Amino acid sequence: MHVKKIKTRLRFAVSIIKYLFARTFSPLLCRLDKYKDLWVVSERGVDARDNGYHFFAYLMREHPEINAVYIISKDSPDYPKVAQLGRIIRYRSFSHYIALACAKALVSTHICGYTPDMYLFGIIDKYIPFKGKKIFLQHGIIKDDLKELYYPNVRLDVFVCGANPEYEYIKENYCHPDGVVQYLGLCRYDALYSALQEKRPHSRQLLFMPTWRLYLQHCASAEDFIDSDYYKMLSLLLSSRKLEELLEKYDYTLVFYPHFESQRFLEAFISSSPRVIIADFSDFDVQTLLIDSAMLITDYSSVFFDNAYLRKSVLYLQCDEENYRAQHYKKGYFDYRANGFGAVCTTVDELLENLEKMLETDCAAPEFYVKRIESFFTRFDNKNCERNFEAVHRLL
Repeated sequence: MHVKKIKTRLRFAVSIIKYLFARTFSPLLCRLDKYKDLWVVSERGVDARDNGYHFFAYLMREHPEINAVYIISKDSPDYPKVAQLGRIIRYRSFSHYIALACAKALVSTHICGYTPDMYLFGIIDKYIPFKGKKIFLQHGIIKDDLKELYYPNVRLDVFVCGANPEYEYIKENYCHPDGVVQYLGLCRYDALYSALQEKRPHSRQLLFMPTWRLYLQHCASAEDFIDSDYYKMLSLLLSSRKLEELLEKYDYTLVFYPHFESQRFLEAFISSSPRVIIADFSDFDVQTLLIDSAMLITDYSSVFFDNAYLRKSVLYLQCDEENYRAQHYKKGYFDYRANGFGAVCTTVDELLENLEKMLETDCAAPEFYVKRIESFFTRFDNKNCERNFEAVHRLL
């Protein structure tokens, strides 16, 4: 552990030196064509499947006059598709540091996702603020009380919201200056809207996509992870004989897509059923899975909002609500029972009972929940990228 800390501190020191060098010479570097009036777009530096990717694709398609780059690592499975769109700067390369120092607009789905290290540069920005305007595209619709996103814990120029209830809650409670919080819609929703308009039939596939638990962040090994109640809850469903029988009876497969943080423990998840697929991040895309699947099973993941945008059914498996609220996220404006888009199940058995009812109706979303969805999304169109672009353009 001591050696690990030394390596981390050394990496931080090298990053700081590179950034200070790039920042010192940025007045000269910004005159170069490739860094002049630059918009830097990214997600986490290692992926391109979220609002950052969709925003960059929109820029390349509709506004090629914008000098924009996408930050992504060379070994990312998403690198080739981004390379086809436009200019790339490799994650953590020295050009990345120069781009960060020169950028007029810093656009990301995560706080400081456009930097070489989100944690380190989140601290640096508090003492030496970035020169560029900071646009937070968001990773998903916020429903909880996230103190780390309050002002002045983070200082943003645009804080994008994807639904009106979320917008009203954040505007009233997160303390950002007037005009920062804006209801623009999530960029990736344009693709969801287009998929819905195509009205193509879904495959006989169910998607199981639970969120992460912050208290497992420091699991040092797969053995630690397997010993957690979180893992045991997921395994109980994946190994359920009843689930296997339902999938066989109604001719469905279930794709289990572990959260990004859980992917490092992928080999720990096992199912004996050929109808249960354990999905690797490298091989599966969340949006494609949502579009292709008949319905979603999740716990607290905000991915159910994307599913709702597609007007599809959802079931919530929440076996650990008290622990989740105590150790993960505090409750915000959204109540799963009063505002949710599907039944809340507190045991695996209860989930399977409700799942069978859904399979009997070919997973059609009940009208009661469809009305809730329609009242939640007051904007339902394919203009989300356009509104985000216009907000950044006005800001600059």
